[in-house]
Amino acid sequence: MSDPRSATRQRVRDVVARDIEPVRPLLPPGRRVLLLVPIAIAAAIYAPFGYGHRNFDHLGWAASWGVSALEWILGLLILAVALRHAVPGRGVSRRFLVATLVGAPALIVLVTVVTYAVEPTTVPPGLAFRFWIECVRWPMTLAAPILLVASLLAMRAFPTRPALVGALCGLAAGVLADSGWRLACDVSSPSHVLGSHGLAIVLVAGLGAIASIAIDVMRREPPY
Repeated sequence: MSDPRSATRQRVRDVVARDIEPVRPLLPPGRRVLLLVPIAIAAAIYAPFGYGHRNFDHLGWAASWGVSALEWILGLLILAVALRHAVPGRGVSRRFLVATLVGAPALIVLVTVVTYAVEPTTVPPGLAFRFWIECVRWPMTLAAPILLVASLLAMRAFPTRPALVGALCGLAAGVLADSGWRLACDVSSPSHVLGSHGLAIVLVAGLGAIASIAIDVMRREPPY
């Protein structure tokens, strides 16, 4: 009499064998980041030249392009962390993750304070809500293509913590978009910048987490 467990194991092997398909090797995180560099450059440059820019002569090179370049590099570093953490068994340490999640907002606050110290400008009277809407909507729009491509690259690695990876992708996209948008918005008041630019970054991070969870749930559902 044959062992039913052996028959079950053989059926499982047959099912797995029929499902095996060749896949492209996963590129290292650094090379996957390079795929996003052109999009990140376009997002950072479009804001000040496509929408309009503040007075660069008054702000100075260091406080304008110099600070934005620093913020742009930070966005790429966060993206590299996200793509590395997406690979099971190759994630970064908890301490490094905490440093990333704390360091990014700290740099945004520092950039805001420095910009306001160099060129203190406020929202014109009666336009607070209009400026707030513009400075939430536009950074999110600029961040959207970065978030889309970053999420697809990250989720291809089948991360074990999709929400965290998605939030990191969103955080990176938000920071990259803000590196250009801060040059388009001519208001440097911390209450405006942190309440609109900062909110846009938080919302993009939240959208990244939601999108990654949705992708993970959909591909785990059994086919019918």
